[in-house]
Amino acid sequence: MKDTILYGIVCGYDFACVNINKLKERISKEDGVTAIEYAVIAVAISAMLLAVFGSDESSFISVITEKFKTLSENIKGTVSNKT
Repeated sequence: MKDTILYGIVCGYDFACVNINKLKERISKEDGVTAIEYAVIAVAISAMLLAVFGSDESSFISVITEKFKTLSENIKGTVSNKT
């Protein structure tokens, strides 16, 4: 009888330890958090690319291109006035 009770205690302890360890592993996993972080980074990069390569006149590329055209015309104007 003592052996049966001792066996039940040992098996119960092992069962509890295994399930507690499984629970600890589930709690400590951060896979979902990492996926959310990657999603936030992807949205930030998309917003940056949209601001730089947007298709309307206020996009960064359009504004820079217009400024360089103006600068080029001003330089051409100064060079042709001196000759």
